[in-house]
Amino acid sequence: MPKRKMNLYHLLLNKRAWYENHHLSKRRRMEGVHEVKKLPPKVEPMRCRYSSLPSPANYDFNPPSLQKNAISAFMDYGQRIGKEPKLDCQAVCFWSENPKFVATAQFGDGPVIQAEGSNKKEARTKAADIALRKVYKYTGVQASQGTGMSLAIPDKDPVSALMGLGQSLGLNARIEQASQTGPSHCPTFRLFAKLGDREFRMIKHGNKKEGRKKAANIALLQLQCEGEIPKPKATEAIHVPLSIRTFGDRVAMKTLAKFRSLVASVSEDLSGRKVIAAILLHDDIEDQLSVVSLGTGNCFVTGDNLCDEGNVIHDSHAEIIAKRGFQRYLLKEIYRLRDRRIFKQTLFGTLKVMSHLSFHLYISTAPCGDGAIFTHADPHHTDGDHEPVFRKRQHGLLRTKVEKGEGTIPTDDTPQTLDGIRRGQRLRTMSCSDKICRWNVLGIQGALLSLFLVEPIYLSSITLGMLFNDGHMSRAMCCRVDRDDQPLTGLPPGYRAQHPKLGCVTRVTDTRSVDRSSPLSVNWNMADNSVEVTDATRGMTTRNTASRLCKRSLFLSFSRINCWKDIGQSTYRETKDSATKYGAAKEVFESAMYKNGYGQWVRKPPEVDLFYL
Repeated sequence: MPKRKMNLYHLLLNKRAWYENHHLSKRRRMEGVHEVKKLPPKVEPMRCRYSSLPSPANYDFNPPSLQKNAISAFMDYGQRIGKEPKLDCQAVCFWSENPKFVATAQFGDGPVIQAEGSNKKEARTKAADIALRKVYKYTGVQASQGTGMSLAIPDKDPVSALMGLGQSLGLNARIEQASQTGPSHCPTFRLFAKLGDREFRMIKHGNKKEGRKKAANIALLQLQCEGEIPKPKATEAIHVPLSIRTFGDRVAMKTLAKFRSLVASVSEDLSGRKVIAAILLHDDIEDQLSVVSLGTGNCFVTGDNLCDEGNVIHDSHAEIIAKRGFQRYLLKEIYRLRDRRIFKQTLFGTLKVMSHLSFHLYISTAPCGDGAIFTHADPHHTDGDHEPVFRKRQHGLLRTKVEKGEGTIPTDDTPQTLDGIRRGQRLRTMSCSDKICRWNVLGIQGALLSLFLVEPIYLSSITLGMLFNDGHMSRAMCCRVDRDDQPLTGLPPGYRAQHPKLGCVTRVTDTRSVDRSSPLSVNWNMADNSVEVTDATRGMTTRNTASRLCKRSLFLSFSRINCWKDIGQSTYRETKDSATKYGAAKEVFESAMYKNGYGQWVRKPPEVDLFYL
């Protein structure tokens, strides 16, 4: 070929190559692909769990659906388990009208998961989601996957759950009203749920909205008992943080993990707004946290169920339940003579908590009373430096919960009497903020256990899941009774005003729930190691028996301690009054609150404590 023609031939070839490369690069840039690779060898679907990964039960996370950000969840999970998350995407069938992309997902050296998509994002999302589903044995129940932590446990609406179940099964799910009776101002509705042609048990309720929820719950529980649908896990409505940043995060994660494992075995319907509280034990030497006592609840006993035999729980708010379970745990620990794990005996025969152990309180939301008297408009501080806020006259006031009411009101000097409550006087009990404030002076062991201890047991920290404000929380928990300008003085030896470390979990999403409180309360403690469910409005178990946390049960456990022989000769009140140092500290605390202008402590009628074993 002549030299001139050969140069022209090479020029045309180079021009064609440049043209193809130019348009190919443009197409690649549009699709986000940098180079075309061969299709990787086909990977067979994985038929078993990853053998190299820890059990998913150890993690507080559920795989999201494809509508969620599966790629971020995939990357985060790999980092937390120490296995490098690998997510690669390759393009094939580039020049066809329907391009195809293949993505591979892999944790460390584990099995490779492959997925196809019409674009790069879709393929990567599918691969990440399939990998997470394989690890967690995904069952189709979509769990909340958020970036924050909503620890007030807002339960899933049972009506929505039933409707969603009907859609997934291709059946018509609905709540029907059979009849309405009674006057218009006080109606009674008869409602029942239907799934397809199947009808479930009819219920009666005075509120149509709440009745619909109850009817849907009955249908769901029936289907769960028959094995038609899996029992929902307690994690479905709980958002957990994606990383542990602070000690408060550790406390929250430990509490929620324990709560989930306990509720999975409960057969009762626990729907409705609830609060969770727990007391945890921290070993400073081994840096280990363990839940000692846990409770849920947001109600207290009604006046017509008040008992003078000590067989009912008066206050079933979560914080109080957790504290009573903790006292039961301490009684069992003291009863052990040779196998005490947290106490050491002094030369005088009294007991003392080992120095390397500390106790911490977790509450899923701000405690009722003074700790919750603020709005989102108030300056928000989360540093926990105990800078109390006293801007308004109502700040610091003692407050009471009122029977069949939400929230708290300031106290007054009117004493409560048993006959007055029998005749219709609304029962009142001190708010949780006030009780925790008193714990920070008297200790969380109570009067009976103080007879065996050389010094009170104080909380080292208090962590909230949401609705935390440092200025208001520090005032409510301790600083209103022991201020720089008004220190608390006159306490017996060993007692002091404790200022625990205050904090909140990181990445909190404060949500406001408008559902009604659940009347049921759950309690667990390490000594009994079993779950008990009580009806807070009656103060007894759902089986209509006395709870292990009632006054009589704790008094009976106290009587079994060998060094206390004359228990049958004294009433419950007389035995508590024999703890003179504790009683003196209580008098100092209540008089200081009264002198500071915060009000009078409201007590139950004295007759409720005058019982013998």
